Amino acid sequence: MILLALALALALPALAASLAGRPVVDVLAGLERDGLRLIYSSDLVSPQLRVLREPAAAGGVELAREVLAPHGLTVRAVGRSSWAVVPLPATASPPPPAPPAINEVVVTASLYSLAENRVDAHTFLTAEEVAALPKLADEPLRAVHRLPGAASNGVSGLAYMRGGEENETQVVLDGLVLAEPFHMRNFFTPVSVLNASIIGSLDVYTGAWPVQWGERMSAIIDVRSVEVPAEGSYQLGLSLFHTDGLAADSFADGRVRWLVAGRRSNLDEVADLADSKLGEPRYADLFGRLEVDVTDRLRWSLRTLYSADEVRLNDDPVTEKADADYRTAAVWTALDYDWSDRLHGRALLSLTDVSNDREGTVTETPLRSGFVDDERDYRIATLRLELGWDDGERSLRGGVDAGTATASYRYRGVMDFAADYPFPGQPDRGFDRDYALDPEGHQVAAWLSARQRFGERLTAEAGLRWSDQGYDDVGGRTQLGPRLNLLYTLSPLTRLRLGWGRVFQPQSINEVQVEDGVADFFAPQYADHLVAGLEHTFGRSIELRIEAYRKDYDGLRPRYENLFDPFSILPELQADRIRVAPEGGRAQGIELLLRQRGLGPVDWWAGYTFASAEDDIGGDRVSRSWEQRHALNAGIAWQRGPWNLNLAGTWHSGWPTTGVALEDGTGPGVVVGSRNAINYDDFFSVDLRLSYTATLGRGELETFVEFTNVTVHDNPCCTTWTVGTDGGGATTLARDLDYWPRFVPNIGVRWRL
Repeated sequence: MILLALALALALPALAASLAGRPVVDVLAGLERDGLRLIYSSDLVSPQLRVLREPAAAGGVELAREVLAPHGLTVRAVGRSSWAVVPLPATASPPPPAPPAINEVVVTASLYSLAENRVDAHTFLTAEEVAALPKLADEPLRAVHRLPGAASNGVSGLAYMRGGEENETQVVLDGLVLAEPFHMRNFFTPVSVLNASIIGSLDVYTGAWPVQWGERMSAIIDVRSVEVPAEGSYQLGLSLFHTDGLAADSFADGRVRWLVAGRRSNLDEVADLADSKLGEPRYADLFGRLEVDVTDRLRWSLRTLYSADEVRLNDDPVTEKADADYRTAAVWTALDYDWSDRLHGRALLSLTDVSNDREGTVTETPLRSGFVDDERDYRIATLRLELGWDDGERSLRGGVDAGTATASYRYRGVMDFAADYPFPGQPDRGFDRDYALDPEGHQVAAWLSARQRFGERLTAEAGLRWSDQGYDDVGGRTQLGPRLNLLYTLSPLTRLRLGWGRVFQPQSINEVQVEDGVADFFAPQYADHLVAGLEHTFGRSIELRIEAYRKDYDGLRPRYENLFDPFSILPELQADRIRVAPEGGRAQGIELLLRQRGLGPVDWWAGYTFASAEDDIGGDRVSRSWEQRHALNAGIAWQRGPWNLNLAGTWHSGWPTTGVALEDGTGPGVVVGSRNAINYDDFFSVDLRLSYTATLGRGELETFVEFTNVTVHDNPCCTTWTVGTDGGGATTLARDLDYWPRFVPNIGVRWRL
């Protein structure tokens, strides 16, 4: 707090808020509030017009002219104190529009853009809004948790998207599918390998996405790294969670651009200062990018991503300990060639190498004891070729993905549970697993899509994806995934979207479930998506988006869960570990998102979801462990000059859990109830971030404080059941709840040049 007080003491006069990306009508409304009388029609200045670049003018008529000019408009005096918005004279030449880009017309339903500089119907949060959003450990992917349909426990960096498992989400960085996108991946994955400072934009697809994406059933997060500005960029940041830095610049008249960003966690030092007995997790990551404009049409780029973890955790200093070391290294290079203004091609070659080493012990004699020693390594090489043609009215895109993969599993695990543990009447049991696997194989996919406009109102995009995998000379498993998306424009303010498609999820070579006694690959799972959506803009600044979806699962492979404590650091060594083997499943819901931006210093948004996520097991519908029937996400942002205050709240109905009761109500035996038949209390969290940015002689200094779960609300996550006896010798059953983190503070500074 001393650091914050010092920054506040150095406060400079308020700076003007950025106007780039805001609706033009909102800027004009602000000028009217300042006393400038303007006359214009909503047909001429529609709510879709945005400020395309930050204006140089501070206000008045010059500001109005500057924001209107890129749209072929200007203002003309029509009296002593009135100005009318009119088209530019024919002799005036507004800046030419940028050439159309592939997929400039967004047809896809269930697409949300985050960290974008552009502002349009599918942009949920702009780059500035994501940066200012409160998020645990400054984790950029936590912005995804604010989307309708995202189910989050408040700790894991990955959300359950529209009822799907966490592993049903694919993270892509600059065209490369990230094999291991999170740090501490066996310990709740709280932080991704994506340094927040490298994020340029994120597109999040949650249903019936285009056919160039595949191999996951619930969501695609397409991340693009930040562009290098012409004047270069340099940053240094320090917080309780991280120390990080970024350097980016260009030379040769901007034809060569480079960027390097690195980050190291400070959690080990924080744990030392707090005298924490939980352990000392350490992690670091490094991202580098080099781009060269070889000619006006040919661009070459090279990227690398490296991450390393060293985790030492103690669930209990005596009974349960775990150590892990992880390392991921990826390098990929791409050639982009513009054959013409309409035809673009790309070739991408990548190599990924991952090493995991995990071991742990459980010692609580004579009740339970065991250990695990788990070493896994794998390597993936891929080649991706793309070709796209677009003339604004129609487009055609196609591509081929081909890759090879090898892996090594060395797993040894032993566990023994005594009789009557954890409940009376249970027999002694355990396991002894010893696996040495060396699978190798291939993955191949080809896809083709076409988009066509039909008149002024209807645009359709259809595509087909073919894919095949094979491991250890086992025959390939061919899949065909068709997709169809329709966009119908009812009016300039109202759009309808419809999406349908089948998406497959084969096992990756690193996903053999040896820790749970499975040594084989399963056939690919798949889900059929159906999405219908409505978007409407009210007045000048309020946007409404409603979507209904249904996702039908089939061919699901077994998964393994812990009934009472999903927060365990060694899940396979727990007595509540169970096998869940659904024949199919269904996730469906209705999502509503309402937001206002660009009208004064306060923006806000609110999203509500009513949904279900169920498995078909033995003829019954069983709720998935992360099902939330009702969920509400809301946020409010206030900006005045250098000050920025953000509040973001999450509420959802309690996730399902399993009950336990005494046999016949009195014991001494214990009966475990039907899985996920009861619910925890509702989850509620309000997060806050306050920042102040001061202009220095060189660059600017941002100081911030951030609080996760600022209301210190108890959000239950886990249950411990204890069987005992009372003074009269009768059997008793006690339930002890544990909670997700109640309150997490953060404070930091960031210097930018």
